[in-house]
Amino acid sequence: MNNRLKIALLLPIAVFAGCIAPRTSGVWIEKGKYLNVEDPAFAANVEVKKESFERTPEGFLHAQVEVMNTNRSDYECQYRFEWLRENDMTQSHSEMLWRPVRLLGRTPTRLESVCTVKDAEDFRLLLRRKD
Repeated sequence: MNNRLKIALLLPIAVFAGCIAPRTSGVWIEKGKYLNVEDPAFAANVEVKKESFERTPEGFLHAQVEVMNTNRSDYECQYRFEWLRENDMTQSHSEMLWRPVRLLGRTPTRLESVCTVKDAEDFRLLLRRKD
């Protein structure tokens, strides 16, 4: 069997196998200005209710995002805040560890954090389902 025929026969199988995969890891969906959710199927069940930020008296950025799980089922998730300087440059310290959170079905949940350096101008919240 020649190589073109092998590829022609195997390509539909590979495409089909990719379509039935349970998660699409690494695909981020923007949900509002401040929230990015991993996995399009999961993102369809997350809604931003409120987002806000302010400076603490010491000058650090304090951010809050209230998200709602629109599904009846609870989701075990992880989140982290990324802190941004001017021109959306990520702070070098913003590679914080992922924090666990349970998003209860049809219930809003407030996620918040305070930046540890003063030159952050903005933020982004990353949310993903726990494997």
